[in-house]
Amino acid sequence: MNSNLTSKLPVREHIKNIKKLLKTVHDMEKTYFPMVCLVHVINVIVPYTELVLSAYILDGVSQGRGIGELMPVIAAVTAVIFVLHCLTSRVWNRICKIKQDDMYYRYSCMIETKMLKMDYSRIDSPEVRELKNRILSDNNWGAGLYSTFWQTDTLIYVFFNLIGAIVVGMPVLFYIAETKRGEVFVILLILLIFSAVCLKCRMYFMKKSQRFMYKEYTDKEKEEKTTFAWTFSMGDGYDYKNGKDIRIYNGYNLMKRWTTDVIFQKPFRKELKDGVAGEAGGGFFGTIITGAMEGSSYLLVAILALAGSMSVGSVVKLAGCLKNIFSDIISLINSVAEFAMTARKQMSTFEFLEISDEMYKGKLPLEKRSDNQYQIEFRHVFFKYPGAKEYALKDFSMKLKIGEKLAIVGMNGSGKTTMIKLLCRLYDPEKGEILLNGVDIKKFRQEEYSRLFSVVFQDYTLMPFKLAENVAVDTKYDAASVKKSLSDSGFEERLSELEQGIDTYIYKSYNDNGVEVSGGEAQKIAIARAVYKDSPFVLLDEPTAALDPLSEYEIYTNFDKIIGSKTAIYISHRLSSCKFCEKIAVFHKGKLIQIGSHEELVKEKNGKYYEMWEAQAQYYRENGIEVHA
Repeated sequence: MNSNLTSKLPVREHIKNIKKLLKTVHDMEKTYFPMVCLVHVINVIVPYTELVLSAYILDGVSQGRGIGELMPVIAAVTAVIFVLHCLTSRVWNRICKIKQDDMYYRYSCMIETKMLKMDYSRIDSPEVRELKNRILSDNNWGAGLYSTFWQTDTLIYVFFNLIGAIVVGMPVLFYIAETKRGEVFVILLILLIFSAVCLKCRMYFMKKSQRFMYKEYTDKEKEEKTTFAWTFSMGDGYDYKNGKDIRIYNGYNLMKRWTTDVIFQKPFRKELKDGVAGEAGGGFFGTIITGAMEGSSYLLVAILALAGSMSVGSVVKLAGCLKNIFSDIISLINSVAEFAMTARKQMSTFEFLEISDEMYKGKLPLEKRSDNQYQIEFRHVFFKYPGAKEYALKDFSMKLKIGEKLAIVGMNGSGKTTMIKLLCRLYDPEKGEILLNGVDIKKFRQEEYSRLFSVVFQDYTLMPFKLAENVAVDTKYDAASVKKSLSDSGFEERLSELEQGIDTYIYKSYNDNGVEVSGGEAQKIAIARAVYKDSPFVLLDEPTAALDPLSEYEIYTNFDKIIGSKTAIYISHRLSSCKFCEKIAVFHKGKLIQIGSHEELVKEKNGKYYEMWEAQAQYYRENGIEVHA
């Protein structure tokens, strides 16, 4: 968990955090705080009006006034109380609740939108990963933005209630000051000292409790694995598919090790014991303060009433107001402290929302060419992933000719996928440049530049939306083009079996009538997506790695026919799948070490390509499959 929450923070920082949180809520719904204030002003007016009315009736009766004289005032005040009570409980409270729900979801959408629009390179950075963990930890012992609503609600109510108690009880308080009764001031002094001591003790125990709640584990790896294990099992990222492997391989004990076992280790149990002691101690001293306040209030009232110099109504008002004044002061202190912590916990979210993009978006419009005459060139490109020590791509230079079919091969981690990510500008090179028709791609408008590429990554994603929306990646689409793309990708037979056709939902996350698709069918949908986009550059980054070599070869060759004369890049670690390409680039340890046709490369007996080809060919021969160079 985040140790920042337990460190001491200057008062000005707390004030800054509170102002920032309140401004965020206000900016989302400008009428919320005025509405809450209005509700609580009425919530305070009603009981104090009832208190004043009770005092008025008692004083009237004691003074011998008749019912005819008292009733008009009683009826009018009662009617006003009834109307105000109905407005707050039946109307405004519900409006405030609706506004809270609306802001909560809008706040969540702000976070999700930030994640969707953030530079891909930033999402993958260690800083952002750590920040997301902090957000999770900071909200682990609260309800996020809902905590803000609840605590501001309490703060506003306590504040107005204190004001109400002072205003209503002010005449009586002035009377106390004028009487100059020594025992009253002695009681107040004792109460003040006693409350200060108890409040200090309560703060000590509450800090002890907070240290448990917001403590950061020293074993960072353990914390991350525990968080993942719980999320995998039952958290927001839960997917019922996760349960298959756990049950088939009896993985209960493995998951239990990183959940229940970690939680109930001796160090944690000791921390839990300290946390319970802190919570109990804080509650105990809080109760003592409240009891002392209430007891002292009634003691003071009794002393003044027995002195015989106060009316019955004044005694009633004093009893109600004095008790509230004492208790509300303590409640206000506690509420401010709690709200300061809530504001502090939201700072990690604000820090996330304020992350600036690091990639230049470009201003140059992309030339729209009907002939798709776009040429890409890599010039001495170096790149390493955020937080990595080694370069994933080193001094890489190459030209992609228009209409060329290029295969990229190499062992895992050789830099193949990195080259594709740089080409699509998911990342920018650390050194060197990538040119489009002789112009650095950084200068082009990023959104326009990305339209040049249709990509099927190895870890492609299908969304639990309609089939057509998965292909078009949009809610608006050309139905005929969607169907043709699915047909070209080999999904036509499966499509004919779907009752709702392209309007069928994939998976069941959003629709109970959604269908499950096999791995091969999912690949065809992903390929249909690339076909539908109709971009001049088409890239396949090992999306068929889970298939057998023959199936992969068929998909690659069929896809090559579909795209026609477009420029295409095929990535695979199976060399037989790429024989049809006129040029093959061989990557090894982040470097381009060979380039040429299959026939040319296989002749270089000392080359990496020949070594890989022979190793794979030997496997096929051992299984009775003849492979020719």
